[in-house]
Amino acid sequence: MLTRLKAEVAWFGRTVSPAERRFAGWLGWASVLVMVGLTLTGAWQFFRHEPDPDWFSYTTEGGLTGASKPSTGGAELHALFGDAAFVLALFGGAWFAYKIVFRVPKFAALAALVALAANITGSVIRFNAVKINGRTLEQADDGYLQIFTGDVDFVVNGRQELGPTAIRLFTFGHIATVPVLLIAGWFMLTRSRQARESEQSATAHPSSA
Repeated sequence: MLTRLKAEVAWFGRTVSPAERRFAGWLGWASVLVMVGLTLTGAWQFFRHEPDPDWFSYTTEGGLTGASKPSTGGAELHALFGDAAFVLALFGGAWFAYKIVFRVPKFAALAALVALAANITGSVIRFNAVKINGRTLEQADDGYLQIFTGDVDFVVNGRQELGPTAIRLFTFGHIATVPVLLIAGWFMLTRSRQARESEQSATAHPSSA
């Protein structure tokens, strides 16, 4: 009985093996590391994302005339972290629900939906050109701060033109997804820590078995 108690830990009303607990811990740390990378590259993008010179020939009459290549390498790195966050939220949450709690936690489902929303909004706001009232396309600044502080006429991404209200709403929505995903990583780490403390407590008091 004592051997079984050491091998399995009570968690969420069921027993969790040490291997499952270790994997949950690794999943939590991976989530945190991805979220840190996502936050750092996102902050860089917010202030340093550059318009693409190939889109300077864009006109409202002529339509999208430039090449749809990414504006910066930083955008690619940020998108890579975003994809990793979505994979962790979707498959990590599914594993956690199946192996640990035998149900789908509302927070895990919410994290997956938020990660999907972050990917979608991130692709929408990844601009190639920004037109500020009174300036030419070549005179646009770097980053997204100009979208909130400047008098924006329109923003062009790889597929369409967005007006000032739309680009601001999508940008704000994209930024708002990060705190929710950070909490998801914290949630995994907290639950793993609780399992470890439960195991240590059970090992320290074998008479309770």
